Amino acid sequence: MPKRRYETSLDCYDPNAERHPLPTYPWKQAPLHLVTRRQLREAGLCPGGHPPAAQCLRPRKRRPTQPLRAWLYDARLATEKRTPSPAQLAAVTAMNRAHRICDTCRRDVGYRIPTTPPLRGECLDCHETRTHPHQEAA
Repeated sequence: MPKRRYETSLDCYDPNAERHPLPTYPWKQAPLHLVTRRQLREAGLCPGGHPPAAQCLRPRKRRPTQPLRAWLYDARLATEKRTPSPAQLAAVTAMNRAHRICDTCRRDVGYRIPTTPPLRGECLDCHETRTHPHQEAA
């Protein structure tokens, strides 16, 4: 069975979900109450655990069997985004502070130090000193 080709916006119009598992609309032609996650986030909302209600498709010329897809959520079912508690914010601040402290010289270097190679928890100064000790005098 050949793959379905999406060559025009009419190929992407299926509001009754007869050809697709969800109601499908061409790009920028969905009903106003159906919005993307990004639009929900800009409005201070989240899907609230609800699955996508529809999808938007846009044909691509170079890959006609792989249209661009955007999942759409019903804005009427969306809920307010959760706000972190003061304890959660304090925990994140402490975690970020701990990742800025060099394991070797124990100073706050002002940036997050990677724990993976090649630095492995050392600041750039300590790493350079350890890997190139003869260049320290220059």
